Amino acid sequence: MLKDERYDKILKILDDEKYVSSYELSKRLFVSMPTIRRDLAYLEKTKQIVRNHGGARKINGEYMVMPLAFRETVNHGAKKQLCEAASKLIKEDSIVFLDGSTTVLQIADFISPKQNIMVITNGIPLSLILIKKGIKTYTTGGELIENSMAYAGSFAEEFICRFNIDTCFFSSHGVNENGIIVDTSLPETQLRARVISQSAKSVFLCDKTKFGVSAPYNLMPVGDVDCVVTDCEKENEKN
Repeated sequence: MLKDERYDKILKILDDEKYVSSYELSKRLFVSMPTIRRDLAYLEKTKQIVRNHGGARKINGEYMVMPLAFRETVNHGAKKQLCEAASKLIKEDSIVFLDGSTTVLQIADFISPKQNIMVITNGIPLSLILIKKGIKTYTTGGELIENSMAYAGSFAEEFICRFNIDTCFFSSHGVNENGIIVDTSLPETQLRARVISQSAKSVFLCDKTKFGVSAPYNLMPVGDVDCVVTDCEKENEKN
């Protein structure tokens, strides 16, 4: 059986059954476990499935990662308002982390060199804006995530451990129906978790369109965040 034929069969099985183990796929397709693992690795790399618990499930359309250029245009006005509100939480002479999300990107418009802050970021577009404004900026380095133009991975996490961050500002794919902050990128989710653990205060930016959505990876309950900046009235009442 050719590779492409196996890929199609795997995706068809996942369409019907939502989740299937690697062992079950190996038996049904009459191929070895190493072959199935390579097939699943390819399908995950091309963002067609998510591997977990010794098997895989297909990524639904709502989980697909949109390119950065497109995501920057989505709810642009709402994101700008959230960033303006969030920027007021930045204290002078502090160490701040700003993540590589398109939501947090616009917070750079409201930061002044006069605040004398130091910014750490994993976002390449954000770092370029900040350095042009004369703001002391560190980038994490690490594995470059193409769709978000942001760094993640073990190198980035190790870099974060060198700092005692006063406030971190982050966003994500959204908040699911159980109140868990979720995302489509495992490396970026892991990096955010590391940043939050190194920060005295965490600030989550999330517009109302991101509530009640699903994604493969859990970060934390939204109730555990120190501050939520949103245009969702119900969440504002809680915070």
